[in-house]
Parts: sequence; structure tokens; C-alpha cells
Amino acid sequence: MSNIVFILGAGASKQCGAPLMEDFLDKAHDLYQLNLVSDKKVDFENVYKAIAALQAVHSKSQLDLKNIESIFTAFEVAKILNKLPGYKNSEISKLIESLKELIVTTLEKTIDFPINNENYDSPEPYGKFCSLLRYLNDRARPKRDFSIITFNYDIAIDFSLYNENFDYYYNLDDETVKRGFPLLKLHGSLNWATCVKCKKIVPWMLDDYFRQYKIRNINKIKKRNIRIGTQLKDNFEHCSTKVNHSPVLVPPTWNKSEQYQTLSKVWSKAAYELETAEYIFIIGYSLPDTDVFFRLLFGLGTIGNILLRKIIVFNPERSGLVKNRFESMLGPGALARFNYENITFDESIDFIKELFQNNNI
Repeated sequence: MSNIVFILGAGASKQCGAPLMEDFLDKAHDLYQLNLVSDKKVDFENVYKAIAALQAVHSKSQLDLKNIESIFTAFEVAKILNKLPGYKNSEISKLIESLKELIVTTLEKTIDFPINNENYDSPEPYGKFCSLLRYLNDRARPKRDFSIITFNYDIAIDFSLYNENFDYYYNLDDETVKRGFPLLKLHGSLNWATCVKCKKIVPWMLDDYFRQYKIRNINKIKKRNIRIGTQLKDNFEHCSTKVNHSPVLVPPTWNKSEQYQTLSKVWSKAAYELETAEYIFIIGYSLPDTDVFFRLLFGLGTIGNILLRKIIVFNPERSGLVKNRFESMLGPGALARFNYENITFDESIDFIKELFQNNNI
């Protein structure tokens, strides 16, 4: 139970290099053209070939072929329907694996982790965000408990919490001891794998990862990527065997039936945290029309007896489109407590700290 819930979208990781969903495919293509995708070149080519095949669908219906989430959703639906122009069903399954490889490679290549005193450091503004969490937990009066819900696959928040000595847990089956606060990754994570034997989703915790991977040849290096998603298949084991070669990544759609049994504990915990929250801060998330799942999670999760004191959306989008989406989703009680601040993740950290410093809540 937390009285503050932070919800982090793609905009939160944008400041440390990750592309937004609408420019993800463009960034991936830039990496491909620069020959920076190493042995994943065929996967990138498979994805772009399939996007070209989707042009036939786009000619008859609206489909956002520039948005990675829309493409991911289209491939998943194509698998269910056994229908994609020019592809057999077995080929569609392989295509989804290629898309996951594209996502993993792009995130690993675009998010830089600073090197400080021969160690990785937290990418900003996540380091600053951890300072806010420390303030809320140690110095705010009254003390504030919090949880984090995120839609992001990357490990920028995971690493920063680890680096700043926070205890956290994912609420997955395999975590026998739950210490600290919940970090709930609704769509999966680069460091989550599926065990080949027991079929559970298991996290490669960062303390275990860094026991295997040390920084080498660091002279004059100021930053470096962390390739944990790529390294899963060769170096992470569960039930005394290697895990499935692809990280657990799921599209942002309502139809998550394949992952339901394994991810349901994460989702139900997220619903509980929303139910018990007094403050909800939504950062860098634009509430796309395709994310019906979150609308249902939020609507059902926020039903409870706890008085919601504030819900604030932080997003630099200024046209009013994102603000209107949230206003149309929220009920009358939540609307009375709702504010929209068109500022960045970095700026939102100062804003939130000032709220609790001044007791302006």
C-alpha cells in the first residue's frame, strides 16, 4: 500500500536517450543504416519488410505504421487471426521475435549510462528522481510511501534504483522475498526472461548481472550501454537451464491473454496500488487511444475508499490533445483533483518536491 503512485511513460526515458513510440522505428532505421545493429541486421530487415506488407492493410483502414506500439499490436493480432499479407502463421511468430530483437537492440543502443569512478552511474533525470524518492521516504513530514508503475521496457529506472541502494521488487512469481517498494512494469522488461522448464517469468536482478559483467577498458570512456536484454539468452539460467532467448515484452493492448497467467500478479498489484493511492503522478505518458488496457486498469483500480487528493499529469505536449484524453477518461471525482502540467520529467521532479516541501497538498 502506497500513498503516492508514480506512473512513468516513454517520455520519462526520452531524456536519457530512449526514443518515443512515434519515432522509435525511425531511430531503429538510423541504427540499421549506420550498421550499428551487429548480428540483428536480419531481424531489422524482417520487420521493415513486414511493415511494407502492412501497407495493403493501411490502404483500407487506418493504421499508424510509424508507431512501434501500433506495429507490435498489428503483428500480435495477425498471429491470432493467422493473417498477414504474404506470411504464413509460423512466419508471423518469427516476425514477432524479430520485432522484439529490434526493440531490445534499439533501447540498448540509445540509452547511455554515464561512467563515474570506474562504475556505471544513473542516467539523468532518473538519478534526480531517486533523490526525490529518498526525500519523500526519509525527510518529508509525514513520511511518504510510494510505488512505481511503468510502461517502459528499458532498465533506466531499475538501474537507478539499484545504483542508489533502493530495495524494490517486481511482484513476479519467482521473487520469494519482497523488500522495499513495488516497481511494476506492465509491459515487461529487458531483464525479464521466460524459464524454458517451469514457464515462469523470472527477472535477472541487477546485482546478479553485475557480478558477471564488469566495466573493462574504461580509460577516457564517459558513457556506455548496458546490454542485459541481449545477454539474457547466453548468461542467465533458471531451473538449471538457459532461459528463452527473447526478453518478456508485451504490446500495450487489451489482449494480453498469452501473458495473463504470468503477468497477472503485476497487473493486480498495480490495481491495488492505484486503489490505495492519495496522490497519482503520471509522467511522460500520453494515454494513446490504442491503450485500452490501461484505461480499464485505471478505471477499475482507482475504485476504493481512499480519498484521492491529487492526480497530476506531467507532459510537455502543449496542444491540449493529451490533456483532453485524460479529462475524457477521468470520472467527476478525479477530475476535481486533476491538474495538467506541460513540463518535462526533469522539471516535474522539482515541482513534486516543492509540493511536499510547502505542504501545498
